[in-house]
Amino acid sequence: MKSCLPTLLCGALAFTLSACATDSSLSLGVEDTCGSLKSIVADYDSGFEAYRGAGSNYRAIAVYRAKTELVRGHCEIWAWAQGDHAYVCSANAPSAEVAQVRYDKSLSFLQQCLSDGWEQTAVGKSKNGEPTGVATRFTSNANPGLVVSVQKLIAPNAYRTIHSNYLFIGTAERGNTAN
Repeated sequence: MKSCLPTLLCGALAFTLSACATDSSLSLGVEDTCGSLKSIVADYDSGFEAYRGAGSNYRAIAVYRAKTELVRGHCEIWAWAQGDHAYVCSANAPSAEVAQVRYDKSLSFLQQCLSDGWEQTAVGKSKNGEPTGVATRFTSNANPGLVVSVQKLIAPNAYRTIHSNYLFIGTAERGNTAN
């Protein structure tokens, strides 16, 4: 795992930098997290073509391994048949507390990295009227149709409640429903 120095970076990257303190199974996949995030965002218009690795095609979506992973082993590029696409990093958390720490630190990172010209909006997520988590979305007039969001989700099932975190970079429409 990469060093936790500087602590600001280690404590802040999209939902994973809590790995240094609370969940050692996650690590950074890049040295310059903010620079890499900005480069990925800049490649949105090309469908993240420069970041697509090996892929698998399904009926309505193709899923590619990300060549540059903000979170080592947890990032993919999704390309839907309708032509929209997203860069997504996701990971399950061992507890609600770890998911919250990841969300808070990721939010702080995005606030610092996307500071100029980006507006943020926090929204509650729900399914069938039941709360399923929270998302904070960042949008910019310079990037119409694009959303960068960090999400903390819960999914109860018959055996246990699954806590997960997502970093989503893609179309605003998919970002509104991604979970």
